[in-house]
Amino acid sequence: MADREARGATFRRLGTAAPLHQTVQEEIRNFIVANRLGPGDPIKPEAELAREFGVSRNSVREAVKALESTGVLETRRGSGVYVRDFSFAPLLDHLPYGLMHGGRALRELVALRKALESAMIGDAMAAMKPETEQAMREVLAEMSRLAEAGQSFADQDREFHRLLFRDLGNAMLLQLFDLFWMAYNRAAPAMPGREPAEVCQNHVAILDAVVAGDLRQAQQAVQQHYTGIEDRLRD
Repeated sequence: MADREARGATFRRLGTAAPLHQTVQEEIRNFIVANRLGPGDPIKPEAELAREFGVSRNSVREAVKALESTGVLETRRGSGVYVRDFSFAPLLDHLPYGLMHGGRALRELVALRKALESAMIGDAMAAMKPETEQAMREVLAEMSRLAEAGQSFADQDREFHRLLFRDLGNAMLLQLFDLFWMAYNRAAPAMPGREPAEVCQNHVAILDAVVAGDLRQAQQAVQQHYTGIEDRLRD
């Protein structure tokens, strides 16, 4: 792994026309791509980067911190700076802030989630395993129990949708859906909505259509579920 650091393209010395830390960020990204560095591969120490770029260590340090905040790099104490594995997680701290500025952005987020789930439900239907269906039935039973007790079942709602697409084996899709869920639940104000029993029934309708192999009905059930959320936001 370490020998990958030295091969391929090299860094170039930079001028001062643009803010240096921004230029350094771009150069580090270019270096990662040009050298095909992957998760866990090291980049050069700050002092060496500063020398090769012809800039101050402060500029390099600012660039590295910015790339850490966006999930490109990670600093390991006492070890160095490494390329980070891909994750949507760094977006989570920024996304809810933007969503809280007006209801339109939040409605658009829900509409995007609805479109993605509707488009992917056929693939999820074909891939679903019997043990996943059983796990979803158990989640629905817990949702119903909590609804009858007047308690929140947000965690069960989240798990239901994760299980719905789990057997696709698409880790990035699951991360994206989870990001949407967390961002919505952080940003959405507490709102009166549909009866808990109705929400549970919407989830039952989704799973029943999936198990029956009825693609059109499954898509309609997903859309109905999210349309209810959109209506709450609009009101």
